[in-house]
Amino acid sequence: MLAIAIGTGIYAFGFVAFNMANHLAQGGVAGLSLISYALWHIDPSYVQLLINIPLLMIGYRFLGRRTFIYTIWGIVSLAVWIWIFQRVSFTINIGNDTLIAALLAGVFSGSGIGLVFRFGGTTGGTDILAKLFQIKKGIPVGRMLFIFDSCILALGSIFKLC
Repeated sequence: MLAIAIGTGIYAFGFVAFNMANHLAQGGVAGLSLISYALWHIDPSYVQLLINIPLLMIGYRFLGRRTFIYTIWGIVSLAVWIWIFQRVSFTINIGNDTLIAALLAGVFSGSGIGLVFRFGGTTGGTDILAKLFQIKKGIPVGRMLFIFDSCILALGSIFKLC
């Protein structure tokens, strides 16, 4: 559980310090929370919790007890870390280099999520839906995540242009 909390902390840091600070789109539930933040200024930590509740209810049957418990921990831990990092004042000066910001967001997100996955957890979201599609329709998880993330990134790009 500690490793999952550390992983979600690393992920949340990248999310707040690079995605949110530089208005970078992201896939998954995190991307949807960024869109809601841009449109209505709703705290992304709350949006992620709200979106994940019905997804957890859907995924309960498919995740298995251990993964389900670790996923609840991952979801709550991520929301808490995002909430904390939004309230801590820090500045990372990378100039106006969006590419560096995107790369750093990816490094922190990938490292954090990798740690969470390595210790049997998830952060919920579209991972649950992708797993459901794999079980019910035989569609690989990676393909479904690509489809979900592409749609959410496209949506995020549209709202960034407005």
